[in-house]
Amino acid sequence: MKFLRAAGSLCLGLFLVAGVRAQALQRLDIGGGKLSMPVAHAGYLYVGTGVTINAWDMADPSQPVYAGRSSSAPASGPIDALAVVGDHLYAAWSAPDGTGGITIYSLADPARPIVAGEYDDFVVSDFHGPMGLAATGTTVYLGDGQNGLFVLDASNPLAPSVIGSASGIFEFDAMGVFGNQLLTSGSSFIGGRIVNAIDVSNPSAPVLTGNASLDGGTVLRAVLTDGYALGVGNDLIVVDTHDGANLTQVSDTPIDQATGAIRMGNTLYLVGDSGIQVWNFANPAAPTLVRTVAMPTFAPDQTAITPFGPLVLTHTDRAVLLGTADPQQPTLAAQFTLPIGVAVHAGAFDATHAYFAEEGYGLGVADAASLAPIGRYDANLPASLAARDMEDISVDGGRAYLAAWGYGVLIADLANPAAPVELGRFEFPFASAIEAHGDRVYVASTTNGGIFKVLDVGNPAAPVELGSLLTSQTYDLTVRGNYAYLADGADFGDGGLRVVDVSNAAQPVVVGQDTGCPYAMGVDVSSDGNTTYIACASDVAFANALRIIDTSNRAQPLLLGSLSLPGLPPNLTDYNVAHSVVVADGRAYVGNEFGLDEIDVTDPTAPVWLARHSTGYPVRKVERAPDGRIFAFTSAAGVFVYVVPGDAIFADGFD
Repeated sequence: MKFLRAAGSLCLGLFLVAGVRAQALQRLDIGGGKLSMPVAHAGYLYVGTGVTINAWDMADPSQPVYAGRSSSAPASGPIDALAVVGDHLYAAWSAPDGTGGITIYSLADPARPIVAGEYDDFVVSDFHGPMGLAATGTTVYLGDGQNGLFVLDASNPLAPSVIGSASGIFEFDAMGVFGNQLLTSGSSFIGGRIVNAIDVSNPSAPVLTGNASLDGGTVLRAVLTDGYALGVGNDLIVVDTHDGANLTQVSDTPIDQATGAIRMGNTLYLVGDSGIQVWNFANPAAPTLVRTVAMPTFAPDQTAITPFGPLVLTHTDRAVLLGTADPQQPTLAAQFTLPIGVAVHAGAFDATHAYFAEEGYGLGVADAASLAPIGRYDANLPASLAARDMEDISVDGGRAYLAAWGYGVLIADLANPAAPVELGRFEFPFASAIEAHGDRVYVASTTNGGIFKVLDVGNPAAPVELGSLLTSQTYDLTVRGNYAYLADGADFGDGGLRVVDVSNAAQPVVVGQDTGCPYAMGVDVSSDGNTTYIACASDVAFANALRIIDTSNRAQPLLLGSLSLPGLPPNLTDYNVAHSVVVADGRAYVGNEFGLDEIDVTDPTAPVWLARHSTGYPVRKVERAPDGRIFAFTSAAGVFVYVVPGDAIFADGFD
């Protein structure tokens, strides 16, 4: 049993560097990230988003009130599952580096869960992968995708102990206890979905009694209910689980695509892009469609029965609560926003607002200081996450410019941040990096070979391409004056830094290159354009590094200094990937596989590594707000916000 260190332990504190005491960034807030299955306790709803727990007061289910998030004491990796054990909340988390465990929260004050402990010694293994939780009374079932099933005695919630286990089971995307039967489901190693039935009549000796395989070509997810497992996707497949030793498929029915399901007795709700499909489930061997009810349920991530009603959590930051007074005619009882975003790829700022490029729909608008959601812009694009994948964002002159990977450039008016309005769009598939300056927008692509384009947006309703240039794979770009600085990968040509003269927008031309980093992922440039910083995934010596380049002579970039980023002890000391970089006040902030690194670059010929802030997931993008805060975007683990010590903006979390 291990207990957490003081709140904020993920942020490294003070460092002694070359005899000088250097103070590192302080973590200010964390929010957003991948969604866990929700749970409820004492009139509150809890959802894991990234590494934090979010709570809503559901005293009036028609008007949920956001109570806050546990940003001051996060889990060490994205939370996959939750379970309530008495007046405690268990959160199973795992990180890409192979660590994982259960963070235990006290619910003594249900509005403010407080971290009370950490449990990770349920198995002796180099790799932990907690994915699923199910609890009945003080017995907790923990599904670890690396090591199997573990049964915990949680009579003392702060000191659980293993009382049973079963190896050979690795599918734990969903878990449910129904009497003496535990059902689990997940993806198999060879594709498709597996449903496992486990006899837990003796919890200290769980026995796998049988399993069933669901067609991976038609099933996207398995949902577990009492007596039946439901495969949903392009078909509805019903498996009878009453006899755990003889799981039997009893029906297979084509449906409008659904990725979620909620069963209420003889009524079944299938949840997908078309809304709520209401099915009569009185005869599981022959379910029948009753009607489809329009609901804002595009891209459902989690569906659940709660004490407040059926709940749908979507990849588009929406929580949708259904009213079921008439089960066969569900209504929209409440709709509320998941703060910051389920999958934020990048951010931009003005003096009063933060703007987030949201993977699933478009633009999220938040208050700059508190990050409370204010508004959103849903792009009118096909009902496909790939078509709506917002890779980057730039804000300039009261407009937001989004790089939508599946479409191109989208332009939104920010005059009313609560309701941004689309002004125009420009088709450019695979757009991945964007920056706007006045009437010029600079945008580039990565997939299938790079293209760099210069657009005239003087009339935002009809953007015009002025010029373009073939690159290799442009992952990031920065514009200073008449020059664009591109960070390129080498899969379709020369990788590294390209310096492009854009003074003649109709004919952008490469005037200088540095190819010392074949896989350049991120770039930042000093305001005068004379110093360029490259986040290098792999240089010519296969090192993951920050490279500092003298670009005062744009035609002859010269390497000033380089620093390899540390890996992760004990097994990944030589592995890391630098993804993004922002430089301010003599510090470079480099997003990488394991977090956010701070590097002293006051002497560019001899950069000095100072600190790492662990995030539990790769930092793909780093941005600096006008007030000096540093934002690290990890997508799955959420958005991490840091402040330079002494700056005056602080936010409230649970702890």
